[in-house]
Amino acid sequence: MRPRAGSKALIREINEALVLDVVRAHRPVARAKIVAETGLSPATVTGITARLLGAGLLAETDAVRSTGGRPARLLDLGTDAVLAAGVRVSDTDAYVVLVNLRGDVVASHQEPLTSTRPQDVGTTVARAVALASASRESATLIGVGVAVSGVVDQQGGVVRHSGSMGWENVPLQQQLTALMGTPVVLDSYVNALASGLLLFDDRLTGRNLMIFSVGASLGASVVVRGRIHRGFSGTAGGFAHSRVGLETGRPCHCGAEDCLETRASYWGIQREYERRGTKPGSLVGRDDDVVASAADSLGTAVANAAKMFGPERIVVAFTPEMNVPALTSRTEQVFRRQYAHGTTPPPALEIAVTGPSSHAAGAAYTVLAQMFTADSTSAADVTSAPGTVTAG
Repeated sequence: MRPRAGSKALIREINEALVLDVVRAHRPVARAKIVAETGLSPATVTGITARLLGAGLLAETDAVRSTGGRPARLLDLGTDAVLAAGVRVSDTDAYVVLVNLRGDVVASHQEPLTSTRPQDVGTTVARAVALASASRESATLIGVGVAVSGVVDQQGGVVRHSGSMGWENVPLQQQLTALMGTPVVLDSYVNALASGLLLFDDRLTGRNLMIFSVGASLGASVVVRGRIHRGFSGTAGGFAHSRVGLETGRPCHCGAEDCLETRASYWGIQREYERRGTKPGSLVGRDDDVVASAADSLGTAVANAAKMFGPERIVVAFTPEMNVPALTSRTEQVFRRQYAHGTTPPPALEIAVTGPSSHAAGAAYTVLAQMFTADSTSAADVTSAPGTVTAG
């Protein structure tokens, strides 16, 4: 079979990604471990690691002595050569973090929004990223990840729907790429959280998971064998606009009625207080039927989704304004009751608290992840097994 044009460069890209991924998973690591994990020859690994060291993507750490011969120098990911930016866009501000290859946050900046008009948001995001990057001019910015609440088509670069922003079918990726002149990856809050968990928690490698985000809006991320399942046009995990319970006529920002969003999101809870003539505000200290109803709906919906997909583990991540015991504890209790008479045990359940920095860092990790993976399907005509490729 004739290799396509550029196949040598493609092979090198795949091999470098393989090496970086082994270092990420086992850092710090000896070159012999990289050989064993990748199937590449010792000479190929030596050549690749030399290039990556020269580029600052890898760094040598203290030597360790083996059973005999010279001490081996361990390899770790570099910290200064490249950075990725992550942005959490809300209806009030753009929160930016810069992360290095190890996933460490090295800088942050918060820029208020003047409005939620896409043009204004784009200008604010570009300014915020530039200000955050100003102190790290020696590093290369490899891309910007942007997390937005709502339904996001990552492949198309379009925000399909965001109730908090009042957006429908906004081509935000194209707009931001033109403004900043750097690659942009767009994602939802919850998929950004999932990206962070998958990249830097090797206990989750290859696992089937569901991650739920509970805040101003609701979201779900479906992880199949360690990869986020996005569905058609990015619509997988359409948790917020499912229905649980009786019809009550509560209008949703999507145009429908009685979506879960109207009952269990911060937005929905606040609207229900307003409907009842009660002043909305902080949920701290509240333990009433509105909060109880939100927890009942949320716990039941999470259990229904889990029964359908059968994940090994579930993470329910509450934002700080939703992290109140009356809501979190009851949600967990309701979830577990749904399995009381089931034929299978419930998946492991973890309650977590996340904030703007978690979403922003997760968005940056979607960019970093591209450093550790290569599209092996595009290399089908030059190799059938990426782990066995050797450099040309």
